[in-house]
Amino acid sequence: MKRVLIVDDEKSFLLSLRDGLNVHRDEFQVLTAENGREAVAVLRALSIDLLVTDLKLPEMDGFELLAWVSRQQPQLPVIVMTAFGTAEIESRLAQMGALQYLEKPLDLEMLREGIFNGLKGGPKSYIRGITLATFLQLIRADRKNCTLKVTTDGQQGYLYVRRGELIDAEFAELQGEAAAMEIVAWEHAEIEMDGICRRQQQIINLSLEHLLIEAFRRKDEQDRQGQTDRLTVTTGDTAAAVSEGSGEKSPPKKAAADKPDIHPLSAAELARKRLQQILRRHPAVQEYAVFDQKNFLEEKNPGSCSIADFDPSIFTHLADRIAAQLSLTFSGDLSFSTAGRYRYLLFNCRQHQVLSKLKPGSQPQQVIKDIKHYVNR
Repeated sequence: MKRVLIVDDEKSFLLSLRDGLNVHRDEFQVLTAENGREAVAVLRALSIDLLVTDLKLPEMDGFELLAWVSRQQPQLPVIVMTAFGTAEIESRLAQMGALQYLEKPLDLEMLREGIFNGLKGGPKSYIRGITLATFLQLIRADRKNCTLKVTTDGQQGYLYVRRGELIDAEFAELQGEAAAMEIVAWEHAEIEMDGICRRQQQIINLSLEHLLIEAFRRKDEQDRQGQTDRLTVTTGDTAAAVSEGSGEKSPPKKAAADKPDIHPLSAAELARKRLQQILRRHPAVQEYAVFDQKNFLEEKNPGSCSIADFDPSIFTHLADRIAAQLSLTFSGDLSFSTAGRYRYLLFNCRQHQVLSKLKPGSQPQQVIKDIKHYVNR
């Protein structure tokens, strides 16, 4: 039987939806979760055929949940319960196959229709998973601050969003608008979300709507040009084949067998997961946050994390300046205490920067040694 997971933080609302959809219990089963973390636990434990989620959720909000889905279950159909933005972008995203939004207060009949369309892969505007352009529109509607790490086909870029507007971007050697034009048009993008905008200066002045429209206009032109180039090459090859020998067309080359769509974890991803496991289990670590080399928050301890908003570059920049003035060598490992007598560690481990809040009585150097030893072995 098909399973539908509905996520909302209002328990009474969830119960009313379950009761209203109970008439279809022979066709699909309704499961519920009250926050993004509960939803992820369900998605990991069970095979879910359709996700229906609000964006305003505690602990792990709907944006973080959708980012997780984009990486872990990109083929999962999604319905979002929220208001949408401009008609121009809504029309453009509908042409791309983007998902439909159900506006609250929710009409049960519309939800019922949406669920059946989502489960059947019907003609309505639904997607398998969620596109980057759609995700950006959701962020804009919510006026959210965040940094997005976007990955596709081995390429990686960063988008910096302040109050819902894209203020900067970074991809390879490109910065600002040029980088954003490349990134936002990526297909099959995997999204990671950091709830802090880790850029202060606004480099991009185009609105998100104009930037998306221009990026996809350019992509359409490139796709059309690519089709023309392939047609020219194919026509030339066919003519050459006919002119040789008996004049008969050469048989087409046999296509390579389709390969299964498998995405094994890279060595870097495995090291990151191992690092997170070690930090979670180490008896001296009270809280932890793991950043990449661009200060993007990749992982943090479950529940409340008082150090997740930290910017590692502030301390490393200060330490570099002090080391230069005193002619010292800075190894990249820092240990410091606050007025509350808590001790913190900031150190590099593989391609990550680790910040940890230690339990009283812990020995900082021993903690660093332990963690690096277990990650590297």
